[in-house]
Amino acid sequence: SSYARHENFLFWPSDEGVKFFSRYLRRRVGIDEIVDVLPGAKGSRMVDVGCGIGHYLTFGTEMGMEMDRNDISTKAIETARHYLAQKVGPVANERALQGDIQKLPWAEGFFAHAMSDSVLDSMPFEVAQVGTTEIARITRPGGYFYCTLISGDETGRDPDFCGELVVEGKHEHGTIQSYFNYVKIKRLLEPFFEIQNCSLIQVRNQASKTHHGRWHVVARRR
Repeated sequence: SSYARHENFLFWPSDEGVKFFSRYLRRRVGIDEIVDVLPGAKGSRMVDVGCGIGHYLTFGTEMGMEMDRNDISTKAIETARHYLAQKVGPVANERALQGDIQKLPWAEGFFAHAMSDSVLDSMPFEVAQVGTTEIARITRPGGYFYCTLISGDETGRDPDFCGELVVEGKHEHGTIQSYFNYVKIKRLLEPFFEIQNCSLIQVRNQASKTHHGRWHVVARRR
């Protein structure tokens, strides 16, 4: 229903997502030149779990990766297939699969790397744990995993808040919002991944005196 209301229609990757690619996988060094940061990264297969309409597929493909993706929303996948067929070509449709994060439709170790942007915090923590187990299953040892998670450090809330709330506002109404602190992030990832970087990016609005934050995590499959 959120996608039917045209919420979360993101057409470009986040700045931090671009930095992840550039620092760990492949980096643009000229108008027509992209080089490996990780040896052998070019052409490696990567999955975007909870891809939405596929905004990372166009960027990842441009960076020389082989990008696959899935989302639980049928509407998101339908939109992604229509949009990406125009941007990337018909082959993009073959790599857009609708499905539940708790049972991903790929074999063990199928992907070199994985990502999941603003997804694992939009479900109960227990579901996110199962989803992380699945992401680990389909990612090869040594592969990178990039994810972002909402921080409890928001206006009017304890900075270390890590509970769960049902969204009451119009945007994503009725969904679960699971907040994270660093301890909860480690509980989610460390059974399968070694955390390489965990940065809290905060946005402060001086006019309204409000603030919010999001964790950007880079981890490596054990």
